[in-house]
Amino acid sequence: MSLKVCTDELLLDLVPASRIASVTFLSREPAGLKYWPQAAKVPINHGSAEEILATRPDLILTDPFMAPHLRPLLAKTGAKIVEVPPAVTFEQIRAVTRMVAKAVGEEARGEVLIAGMDEELRALAAKRPKKMLTVAGWGTGGFVPGTGGLFDTMLTAAGARNVERGAFGYYDVESLIAANPDALIYGDTYSGTTSLRADQDLHPALLKRYAGRRVSYSSLYGCGVPKSAAIARQLQDALLTVKPAPEGRTP
Repeated sequence: MSLKVCTDELLLDLVPASRIASVTFLSREPAGLKYWPQAAKVPINHGSAEEILATRPDLILTDPFMAPHLRPLLAKTGAKIVEVPPAVTFEQIRAVTRMVAKAVGEEARGEVLIAGMDEELRALAAKRPKKMLTVAGWGTGGFVPGTGGLFDTMLTAAGARNVERGAFGYYDVESLIAANPDALIYGDTYSGTTSLRADQDLHPALLKRYAGRRVSYSSLYGCGVPKSAAIARQLQDALLTVKPAPEGRTP
């Protein structure tokens, strides 16, 4: 039983649906089903104590940030509990993949996933662009992911530079234009969902300035899993079609 979407993704890659007691409801959303269609055949949970007790799994996958009241309850179920830390680098992805693979008895399958990831990383390095574009992760109400996270790891692997050099930053339209990134990058996890935060992206200045310089990628809920390398390659392919912003351009 998986209680977190990131452990859902690892579990769905490692074992057949017949072995999975349940995954989270997020794995039934379009973003999850796009890469793990088998989730449609697996029961879902919302991380509640009642669901855990009713399911009676042999193994529970979660993360270190579970609700405090669940810890003593999980300890009483008799199930093996594996707390999987978040992964924001490819080395950490290797570690958590091996951790979960060992827990479910699928070490060989885990190594296959890691080998596929490493193959993607070699392909990324071979196509690394000569000129490094500067990009901004955008489309989330002004929140721009910075260095030290999974987005920056994938961006660096794709051969691009993050406009935000801190852990993260909040940009208004004026600040974004002043930073003058070559491209805007959008995670597609909730693309098409109506939100007031999306209004910021409809500003006429951005529509005109970044016409043809917008890139979408599959953000996978921000989970560091072996497929992250394939997403980085998708990102690289899209960025190779983007022309750099004219230098010295003013708002």
